[in-house]
Amino acid sequence: MIRIGVVGCGTYGTQMLKCFAAQQRRGRVQLVGIAEPDADRRARAERDFSVPAFAGIEQMIVTCGLDAVAIATPDHLHAQPIKAALRAGLHVLTQKPLTTDLQTAERLITAFRRVNRILYVDLHKRFDPAHIRLRGDIAAGRLGQLQYGSVQMEDRIEVPSVWLREWVGQSSPSWFLGVNFYDLVTWLTGLQPRRVWASGHRSVLERMGHAGVWDSIRAKVEYESGFSMHFDLGWILPGSFPSIVNQGIRIVGSKGIVEADSQQRGYFAATQDHPSSVEANPFGASEYDHPLFGPVTDGYVFTAMSYFLDVLDAHAAGLCPDRLTEAYPGGASTLVSIRLAEAVDRSLNSGAIEDV
Repeated sequence: MIRIGVVGCGTYGTQMLKCFAAQQRRGRVQLVGIAEPDADRRARAERDFSVPAFAGIEQMIVTCGLDAVAIATPDHLHAQPIKAALRAGLHVLTQKPLTTDLQTAERLITAFRRVNRILYVDLHKRFDPAHIRLRGDIAAGRLGQLQYGSVQMEDRIEVPSVWLREWVGQSSPSWFLGVNFYDLVTWLTGLQPRRVWASGHRSVLERMGHAGVWDSIRAKVEYESGFSMHFDLGWILPGSFPSIVNQGIRIVGSKGIVEADSQQRGYFAATQDHPSSVEANPFGASEYDHPLFGPVTDGYVFTAMSYFLDVLDAHAAGLCPDRLTEAYPGGASTLVSIRLAEAVDRSLNSGAIEDV
């Protein structure tokens, strides 16, 4: 059975811990270690999941006899634990993006291929049922020739000001949010981005003490075949907004249109014990008690994580990473999101159209 450790136990690291703890109850994996530099978070995770916790990944690797690690450190700190896992010959699941530097990402992909190990990036938008259906409609030609479209992905202001306050200066709406949909659009359409023009605003977060941090970014991206997309990305929605994130995608072709609203999924609640109404996304993440397995996780956020175990099972059965490349978000398929995010940065700085 696969023995896995989780690196980082903040918001998404805790989601990973919940996912693999649930999969452990189903007999699919053994959750055997946690690595977290913050002492309070480390102690809380060790208590909540009954798993030994360590200050660093190296200690966990030496002690726990791992087969794989799942990484949920801040985006710009992914490379170090990935390299540590590579040196130990482990498979890796990392939160998106793979890294925030294209050359580093390319070197890691080559190195993992060389040692026949899986390098899997958690790009869970690919697992949303609405997006899977949209991809099928595009592939079947139901939209005809794709002409234009748009994406919006916007977080409430607590994300940059509270959740990410320690490292928000190392990120942006493009890197933290846009990467999800940069990847998704290429996965949906099969088209590669060619040019981008980006602009943005900086004021709200700067007044809160986060110098140089973008409030919002709009990027127009031109793809091969003449298709174009607008990406509206921001993280200053007010606290009264009923969801932590507002998101959706629309694509128009010569024969049709599809709009997939990923925020208003039909679950609305207003209760006395909550300061505002809530619009939840039950397709994204849900937790409940299974009559046989106890607490379980469901929804595409968790499916993207547990699918990593399917890929490892296929690898153990003899399928090499090159054969599996198209079956999971890893390797070259995830590089487009990094290339595009870097091009958006260049365009923001230059004020000009930049090649991707």
